[in-house]
Amino acid sequence: MAEQRWEWDDDVYRIHGYEPHTVEPSNELFLKHKHRDDRQRVEDRFAEAAATGEPFSIYYRILVDGSERRVVVTGEGVRDGARVTHLTGYYVDLTPEFTAENSAAADAAVAASAAARETIEQAKGVLMLAYGLDADAAFAMLKWWSRNRNVKVRDVADRLLAVAREGHVSHPGLRRLLDALLDDLTVDRSK
Repeated sequence: MAEQRWEWDDDVYRIHGYEPHTVEPSNELFLKHKHRDDRQRVEDRFAEAAATGEPFSIYYRILVDGSERRVVVTGEGVRDGARVTHLTGYYVDLTPEFTAENSAAADAAVAASAAARETIEQAKGVLMLAYGLDADAAFAMLKWWSRNRNVKVRDVADRLLAVAREGHVSHPGLRRLLDALLDDLTVDRSK
């Protein structure tokens, strides 16, 4: 404590973005890496631990080469009589857990968004066919129903597609028209 000297193991060097033993750990180096929003809280907590020697733990962010790491530091003071001579403890790097959690959440959100887009596009197609609308007008119609019934656009689209798949609103005349249209579109005109 008196020399404000730090001893880091190889993992703590790496957590701070250094190869082991390439820099001299110090209070200044320790504080240099703290996220600005966490710095004062970290300084206060370590000062309290140095004064009292009581066990401590603190969660904060470290900035390393422009990226953010999340760590927990836990430890306690070692006394020589009434005086705290040094703090001992360890770092726990939580960054991989946050990264994995955020990555999984992002993947799930992207997948859900893609599924919602697909459903909405199909529902737009149903409305385009039924009402003779273009894609923008069909989407506007979905949004109108969503807003006026206080139901998400995706939910309106889901319900519309469920009814379309069941065939309850399909009209035989519409099916004959579609059959004729498909037949006309697929006739080999090269003959």
